[in-house]
Amino acid sequence: MRTQIAFMSCLAALGALVPCAARAEDAPLPPGPGAAPATAPAVESPPAASPEPTPVTEPAPAAAAPAPAWPGWMRLDSDGGGLQVWGGATAPLTDGIGLAFDMFVNSGTLGEFDIGPAFAVGTLTLTPMIGAQFDWGSKTFAALVPQLYLTGSVGPIYEELWVQYYNYKSVYDYTTKVGGANSLLYVRAFVDYKISDYVGVGPQIELTQDFEVKDLVSMPVGANVFFFQAGANSTLQAFLGYETKKDNYGGNALAGRLSYVHNF
Repeated sequence: MRTQIAFMSCLAALGALVPCAARAEDAPLPPGPGAAPATAPAVESPPAASPEPTPVTEPAPAAAAPAPAWPGWMRLDSDGGGLQVWGGATAPLTDGIGLAFDMFVNSGTLGEFDIGPAFAVGTLTLTPMIGAQFDWGSKTFAALVPQLYLTGSVGPIYEELWVQYYNYKSVYDYTTKVGGANSLLYVRAFVDYKISDYVGVGPQIELTQDFEVKDLVSMPVGANVFFFQAGANSTLQAFLGYETKKDNYGGNALAGRLSYVHNF
């Protein structure tokens, strides 16, 4: 889950990153011999005058096939960090390797750009990235964000692992302008079992660790429901969890997220 400093994610997804194999269609069978009824032989007629020879022309060269479009995606998240809007794509480089990039903005003043290679590892996609986060409100660079994503399916299991480190002291002390911006480690992991081609369910855990004061900021644990078919090329995710980190009043609270992803 993103905190108020707006954790980003990219995926990949995760995805968007590995080309799918096309399904071959059965070729139509040629008609067998004798399929059509025999016709009577034609009556011979006088030979016609030989026509003038037709000049032979070279066939026009075939038009070059258009280059395949880069697979792209857009994502909307709603959670404790507000509304986040994502968008990204993957440029194919060679078999099993692409260049992934994305941008992220939240309902506040944060914006982020991420870039990195995407590797196909069997049926999974591994994407290490580096991101630059900006705070448009305070007119400053905010954080350097190294990150890693592992997404994909293994049989009926779909899984995602996000690891992000928000280094707010990478260029200079960001706290001189906004105050209290400590460097943070964010980890998200869930494993869903596909109960059908349309729905998967499973456990999810998220962790946010403050590296400056070495204190746990947040750790909700709960359930994830993944709708793999939510319209053409779209998916929905719903996470509902229990926040195990007690708040300042000694209590706990619910945590969650709603996510919509469209691939194109």
